[in-house]
Amino acid sequence: MTFVLDASVVVACVMPDETSQRATAVLGRLTKTHAIVPSLWSYEVASAIHNAARRGRMTEADAALALRSLVNLPLTHVEPEPTRLIEIAQMTGLTVYDSSYLALSMSRGLPLATFDDRLAAAAIKAGVQILA
Repeated sequence: MTFVLDASVVVACVMPDETSQRATAVLGRLTKTHAIVPSLWSYEVASAIHNAARRGRMTEADAALALRSLVNLPLTHVEPEPTRLIEIAQMTGLTVYDSSYLALSMSRGLPLATFDDRLAAAAIKAGVQILA
C-alpha cells in the first residue's frame, strides 16, 4: 500500500544514534510499494544529514553514503497546493513544512509514516492513519 513518508522516518534510519527497528520496518515497505513525499522532502533530509555530520553525529563519509542510498528509494515527489498548506497549518498549529505531509495524506487518502509526535497527533485528529 502506498503511503506518505515523512523525512523523520528516513532520518531515524540513517542516523547512527537513532536507528530503530520501527524505522527500518517502515522503509522495508518500500520493497513492495512506493511512497509519496512533498517536493521539500529531499531538502529536509539532506539538511538533517548535513547538520548531523556538522555536529559530529555522523562522519562526512557516512553522510555522503546515506544521501547516495536515498537516491534509489521508490518515491513520487508531489507539489502540494500552497493555500491548502496554510489552511492546515492554521488549523493544526503545524509548520507549513509539516502541513505538506498531512495535506498529501488527506488529499490522497493515504496513511502517513512519521516519527514526529505533533504531526502524528494532527494526522490522527484529521482521520489519517499512522503507519507503525
